[in-house]
Parts: sequence; C-alpha cells; structure tokens
Amino acid sequence: MMIPSGDIAGDGDLRARIAFCPRVLPTDFQRGQNVPHLRLRPVAGALALALAATGIAVALPLLPASATRVDATCANTADDAKTMQAAIDSSKDGDEVVFKGPCLINATITLLDRRTYRGDAKAGTVIKQADGANLPAMLASESWVTDAEYSSDTVRIERLTLDGNRDNNTGTVGLMLRSWNARVYDVDIYGAPSDGIRISNPSKNGTLLRNTMVNSVISDVDIEGAGGSGLKVVDPGNSVTDWTFQRSWIGFSGASAIESDNAAGWTFSDLHLYGTPKHAIDAHRCFGTSIQNNYIEDFGGEGAANQTYYGVRCDLQGEANTTISNNRIHRFLPPPDVLAGYGKARKLGMAPPVRARTLTGALPPHTDFVYLALDEVNYGTGHASVTGNTILGQGTRRETGMLFEKGQGDGMSIASTGNLVDNVGNPRVTGSGVRLTRGY
Repeated sequence: MMIPSGDIAGDGDLRARIAFCPRVLPTDFQRGQNVPHLRLRPVAGALALALAATGIAVALPLLPASATRVDATCANTADDAKTMQAAIDSSKDGDEVVFKGPCLINATITLLDRRTYRGDAKAGTVIKQADGANLPAMLASESWVTDAEYSSDTVRIERLTLDGNRDNNTGTVGLMLRSWNARVYDVDIYGAPSDGIRISNPSKNGTLLRNTMVNSVISDVDIEGAGGSGLKVVDPGNSVTDWTFQRSWIGFSGASAIESDNAAGWTFSDLHLYGTPKHAIDAHRCFGTSIQNNYIEDFGGEGAANQTYYGVRCDLQGEANTTISNNRIHRFLPPPDVLAGYGKARKLGMAPPVRARTLTGALPPHTDFVYLALDEVNYGTGHASVTGNTILGQGTRRETGMLFEKGQGDGMSIASTGNLVDNVGNPRVTGSGVRLTRGY
C-alpha cells in the first residue's frame, strides 16, 4: 500500500485515519502495454480535507483530467479526413471520439490507442471512401500505420458504417486491426475493394510483431460485398490468437467469407455466411479453437474447375483440443445478380430483397465440395470433437460430407457423433492414422 505524495511523518493518528490507495503494479511490457495512470482524485480530495483540518500543508500530485468526448463533425467533403484525424490527434487516452457523418475520406484514418471511436448511428455516420482514393485501409490501428514492432492496444469501434466504394477504388481494406484488447461492435462494412476486416500481424511496410495481439472481440457486424474476404487474419508468426468473432453476417464476398492464417484460441460462433465464391470458414492452425452454431448457406459459388471448396475447414495443431459443433452447412445456389440487388436496396434505404435458393444446378468439371473437413495435422496428434452438425448436399459423388485426414501429423483423434449428413455422395471419408470414436 502507498500514500499519495506529501510528508505526514510523525502524525500517527492522522496516518491511521486517512484512506490508502492500492499500489499500481507494472503491466506486462512483453505485451506492449504501458503502466496505467493512477486515478487519485477521490483519495486525494479526502486527504486534502483531512490535512486542512489539522493545519498541515502538503503539495498534492497533479492529476490527469477525466475522459472526455471529442466530436469530429464531417461536411461530406474532401476535408473530412483532416477533420477526423485532427479530432483524434487532439484526444487523449480514455477519450471517446465521435464521428458525425456522413464523412468522405481520401486518407487512411489512424486510430490512436486507448480510445473509443463511434458514430451517432450506423445510418447517420457513414464513412465513405472518395472516388479514386485507393487507400490501403479506411480505418487502421496506429501500430499498423507507424510500422511499430509492438501491437496497438485497447481500441473500441462501434455504431458506424464504412462504405469502401468498391466500384471506384481498388485494394482498400475497410478496417485494418493491429491492436490487442480490441472491441468492434455494431459496425456495417459495405463494398470494401479488398477485405472487409483484416487482422494483420505485418504492418503497412511488412514489419512483424514482437509481441501478441490477443483477447479481442468482433460482434454484431455486417460485412457485405467485399472484394476479398469478409474477415481475413494474416499472421505468418504466432501473434493473432484468442479472438472471438460472433453474431455477425458476411455476404457476397469476392473470396472466402472467413480466411484465417492462425485460428489458435479463436471462437467463431453464431455467424450467417452466404454468397461465398470460395470457402465459408477456412481456418488454419486450429488449437483450442471453437467453430459453433454457424449457418452456412453456400460455399464454392465460383465453381472453378479443378478446385476443392470447403464449408468448414480446419487443420489441427497438436497438444490441444478443437470443437466443431452445431453448424448448419448447405450449398444453396443464389442467383448471380443478388449483389446488385442488395446494392440497389441499400442505396434506397430498404431491406435486402429475398434471396432465392435452390439445391439444383450443374456442377463445374473436376470440382469437389467438402462440407466439413479436418484434413491435416501440422505436428503431433490432433484432437477434435465434431458433434451435432447438419449437412445437406446435392446428391453427387463430387461432394463429401465430412473428411478426416491426418496428413503429415503423427495421428488424429476425433469424437464424432450426432451429425446429420443427407443427400451427399460421400457422407464421410476417414483416412489412415485417424482414431474415430463416438466419444463417451
């Protein structure tokens, strides 16, 4: 325990009466955190009153101001990016920066650490990329922009819409995250020319992290019409682990709905994925990973020849368990013009049109579809539970319901029970070296 600064030695009675303040312990510098400022205002005020009553004079420490709201009011002009960045740069740790839109940006907005960023509402705060801006990212973590070796921390982004203006730009990521302890809530991302959200170990110039980027949540977001993947995790090292992505929608992407280099410790749950040209969930290095209660309408929509497409795919690390449960996986075929219809409805402020679904359609030549796959163990023995999933196919031999293969690993142990696989040519394929049981 420690007493706020001031010499009260020799006054034992007073020392017994005043409130003490808990010591601030150093945080984990290996995670790139800073020692937090101690908020002493209530204790210091009580101490000042006590000292004044006894006639003792003392110089109290200068205390930090409390968090405030900083408004960035856009005019829907080319100066909006400067207005937004100026508001951010004038803010301090703990502040809430509020974007009041609509906003038109021609520069990447750098999100400084330890702040909340929000709009007044998704419909009111629409941040749109200007024609021809071709930004690398619309919003980006500070450490990504500055090419730092340590991750940013503690950013919260909520209640706004990002319009990537895909028809008039190329290569832009909607939201570029390189922050640990991040929170993204109630955000719409429409028409990003590249990925909707990218969580990236490499910085803008390719600098890799020397620490981790963990303990973060993305929830209640809607990502539509991204030119790349809806959510993409880029991690050539082992930094981007232990995130939760939940209760969200990804539709009409140009590549996969979810593409992850590193799924260790991740939870993917309660997601609705549709209009997907490649894979619905393509997760690598699964280690303590949970993929649960997701509704997959379709996958492999591009139907390129000599390709294999996956509804849920996970390659396993050894030494930890992974669970895949209660997913509903289909391969409906949406009409080819569905994204255009969605974009038109959005411009008119209307709900999306009804998506027609069919279970019929010609399959492309030499193309395979695997609804649920654990198709590789990267080292050691992989362990996973696969339960309660439902799979409905189109009745062809080029479809596989569930695929279990150990690949280069020492072995694979799978508990598989309660899964429904209907109208699929190959309900289950199990490779050599796989121990398959119903569990206990």
